[in-house]
Amino acid sequence: MTLAAVLLHAFGPRYDLPISLALYLYAAGGVVVISFVLVAVLAGEKVGPGAIGYPSWPAGLLTALDRARVVRLLGGLVGLAALLLVIGTGFFGNNNPFYNPAEYLVWVYLWAGLVILTGLIGNLWEYLNPFGALHWLVRRAYDPQPRQLPGRLGVWPAIVLYYCFVFLELASGVANQPKVVAALALIYTLFTLAGMLVFGRDAWLGRVEFLTLLLDLVSRFSPVERTEKGLALRPWGVGLLRPYPAGWDRVVFVILTLSSLAFDGLIATQQWQNLSTALEPLWLQFGSIGFALVRGAGILGVTLVFLAVFTVIVRLVIYFGYVRVDVPTTVTAFAMTLVPIALVYNAAHNYSYLTVNAQQAIPLIPGLSGYRVTYVLANAALVWYVQVVLIVIGHVIAVYIAHLRAGERFRSAKNALLSQYPMLLLMVGYTMTSLWILAQPTTRGG
Repeated sequence: MTLAAVLLHAFGPRYDLPISLALYLYAAGGVVVISFVLVAVLAGEKVGPGAIGYPSWPAGLLTALDRARVVRLLGGLVGLAALLLVIGTGFFGNNNPFYNPAEYLVWVYLWAGLVILTGLIGNLWEYLNPFGALHWLVRRAYDPQPRQLPGRLGVWPAIVLYYCFVFLELASGVANQPKVVAALALIYTLFTLAGMLVFGRDAWLGRVEFLTLLLDLVSRFSPVERTEKGLALRPWGVGLLRPYPAGWDRVVFVILTLSSLAFDGLIATQQWQNLSTALEPLWLQFGSIGFALVRGAGILGVTLVFLAVFTVIVRLVIYFGYVRVDVPTTVTAFAMTLVPIALVYNAAHNYSYLTVNAQQAIPLIPGLSGYRVTYVLANAALVWYVQVVLIVIGHVIAVYIAHLRAGERFRSAKNALLSQYPMLLLMVGYTMTSLWILAQPTTRGG
């Protein structure tokens, strides 16, 4: 069991819902339906290229900070220091993950915290990326001519690496071992540095390094965008309407962000426990390796189901749009509408993780050993209601973005509205499924 599994799902006493869980699910689904109607009324006439236009406002101060060399330097130093701390404390620190900074830096602050922060305020990884900083340092002494990274690879290498990272967290059973985390961090750093030197910094970070690809994707939801004149502010979510490279590899990457989060919640349900028990005759003879393989297969299975459902829905969207479109480009464009769902599910799923477990690292800081963790923001009732609100908001934003995209693609209000009925079905299904998964370790109710 990983540190994430130990801490993330430890909500304490389960919460008795004041009404049936089914009523919560239907109510949340109903809110999404109502939002669909409102979007159709208020934004139904937005068609053609103008449908995906949005206001933006120049941010002079942010642009000045972005261009300041000292900001880039400090960001790189912070990122490098964090990486060295993970490797150093992982190898030489306490073997108990609860008392080792490496576990908190990787699983709490990076994997949960930075992703959410990126969606809220912008792509801080551009400044904190330790791999880019290392590449800059090494190039002072060794600067080879980069080779061409084969275009046919797309971002499939990043997808494989992303899956491996998720497997480490959710399936391997060794993610709570600081030495393993440190060793893998060191290996991945050397691998990434070598890739940047051979194939170029931008090509490697943009197509192979999964953290950079993930955080760039999430940052499209944020209120900050980069323009030719500098940084600008925009409404949250609309950046997902900007052009994004098309291809099934990009679609799979987006789906994996959603399916891996869903699987993280699914393994806390009784249904998964029953399935795992039923499969014991197959994996028990292989011990921990068998257990890991079952979970790894589960991650792949959920991803394939999500991909199949999404593909069918988008095919229906295209069919009811009554306009001939480029299929890969259109599928990719609608895949981007799932990013708000993945982001809010990440925030909802990790809410108690961040409000409680992020504090566990504070006593490890010299001089702060007397700090006591507070649970005021993490009682089960508050966790549940925060999760409900986040999930509903995320799906409402997704409905809005999808409708604007349909208006742009299908070029008439009627076609756009008809095309979005399958997407509405998908959004309602995602809403109710997400809340059901989240409710299992937190609540009691009919």
